[in-house]
Amino acid sequence: MKNQRTSFLGVSFAVVFLALCLWGCQEKPVSSDITSQPIERHEGTAKDSVHISIEFPQSENKQLCTAIVEYFNEELGGTYEGDYLDYEAFISHYQTQYLNELQQIRSGWDDMGDDMEINLSKDLTIRKSYETDKLVTYEVSTYDYTGGVHGYGVFYGITFRKSDGRHMGLNVLNPQHGDEVWNTYIKDGLMEYFNVTTDSELSESMLGIETYQIPAPQCEPYFSENGMEFVYQQYEISAYAYGRPSFTISYDKLRPYLNITGKRLLKEE
Repeated sequence: MKNQRTSFLGVSFAVVFLALCLWGCQEKPVSSDITSQPIERHEGTAKDSVHISIEFPQSENKQLCTAIVEYFNEELGGTYEGDYLDYEAFISHYQTQYLNELQQIRSGWDDMGDDMEINLSKDLTIRKSYETDKLVTYEVSTYDYTGGVHGYGVFYGITFRKSDGRHMGLNVLNPQHGDEVWNTYIKDGLMEYFNVTTDSELSESMLGIETYQIPAPQCEPYFSENGMEFVYQQYEISAYAYGRPSFTISYDKLRPYLNITGKRLLKEE
């Protein structure tokens, strides 16, 4: 009996010891906290110049970083074929591509006999603007001048879910609430932006667009510290002088109209 008891205790201790070893050998959870690695390039010729400034993601979660930069690549033209985590190569590729594009524009003018004395330029900035434990948002700003009275700029945001790098935008809004609900929010937001109080004033500000069928922005909304941001580009619904009409829907107003994906994204653990 004593030998059996000793054998039993020995086996028990061995099992506990093995379990502790396995627990201690488990990989620690990978953090998805993101810091930024800013890289800036400003190059060109005497007449043509390209400026690029990007805050690349830095995180233990390399899969998340890859997903974010892959999306950047698609937005910038999708022509970079190298390692997405080789940030120096990434930015150099687009620096060269954009400079070549400007020189091709100038060459086209020269072929038509026009001597362009103006300076052509492209400016691109991508920066991290908002982060929680579940999401991260980057803002993209571009300005191109290729001749004419003035250049043309674009500004928008991109929100990524940290768990898998998925892009979060219109897909978090519950379609069951219908267009009427969202048109009301859009209308109220634009009335505040244009500083008007009547439908006729708003329609006039939007170049005659009827207030009951205001189109959603071409660029998807994104998450910020204050809520979901909606941004229209210049000329999209109004004259150049009005800039980029924009507004924010606070999370308190937005939450009831989110689908499960959106509600989980905002849920605090």
